[in-house]
Amino acid sequence: MIYVLDTCVLFPTVVRNILLKLALSSEFTPKWSEKIMEEWLFSAKKKGLISIESAKIEIMQTKLRFPDAMCKFNDSSIEGYWLPDINDIHVLSVAIQSKSQGIITFNKKDFPNSILAKYNLFSINPDQFIADIYRKNPNLISGIVSEELDEINSTYEKQMSIKGLLKKAQLPKLAKLVS
Repeated sequence: MIYVLDTCVLFPTVVRNILLKLALSSEFTPKWSEKIMEEWLFSAKKKGLISIESAKIEIMQTKLRFPDAMCKFNDSSIEGYWLPDINDIHVLSVAIQSKSQGIITFNKKDFPNSILAKYNLFSINPDQFIADIYRKNPNLISGIVSEELDEINSTYEKQMSIKGLLKKAQLPKLAKLVS
């Protein structure tokens, strides 16, 4: 299955890492555009959680790991589409162009399923998306989450629990399932 990853699931790091590891495990095929990558960089700059240089490196590494994920986007491809937030129409365009099943986003209000259904698409929260995969393949998700926790705990002085990590990453359903 093919899903467009909205910017809000590419930055923050934990959600992105889990989703991309699922993609590497062939659970789905990710898609995005250069504009989505630019928004990722803008979000990193705006939130100031990592340096711009680090964000650029993460974006380049992601592009290299998933060379087929990039969809060409041009402004003329959005003509005739409508969403509550006109700044998200490019994401809809990428989903249509890439023949995606859906859009993974924290901002479901900006991607109403009543509108997306006209294009045979739907939006899904990453928490629900990952929890659905967990129900089918708990060992895969548990392994990915454990790797992510180990990475976080090796980086920061304050140690986190799996539940704490997932809740902080806005993945409360997954936190309940994994804990």
